[in-house]
Amino acid sequence: MTSEQELRYAAIAEAVTLVTLVCIAVPLKRIADIPAATSILGPIHGAMFLFFVWIVIRSWAEGLINGIGAGRLLIGAVIPFGGFINERWLNTQFAQGAN
Repeated sequence: MTSEQELRYAAIAEAVTLVTLVCIAVPLKRIADIPAATSILGPIHGAMFLFFVWIVIRSWAEGLINGIGAGRLLIGAVIPFGGFINERWLNTQFAQGAN
C-alpha cells in the first residue's frame, strides 16, 4: 500500500468512526438510554483519530502533503462528514500530483 492510499484510507476510517459516534452512538445513549454505545464506539474513534493524526504528521514529514494540507486534514477530522471531504480533496491532490 502506498503512502497516498494509506492517508486516504485513514481519512475514510476516521470519518466513518466519527459519523458513527455522533449520529448513532450518541443518540442511542441520550434517547434510548444505552450508554454502552458510546462506551464502545468512543475508544474506537479515539484510537482511529490518533492513528489518523500520526499518518498526517508522517505524510507531512515525508513531503506527501504540505503544512496547509496537514492543517486542513486535521481540522476536517473534527467536523462530522469533514473526513469524507478530506478524502475527496486527497484524491484530487494525488491525481494532480500536487501537494
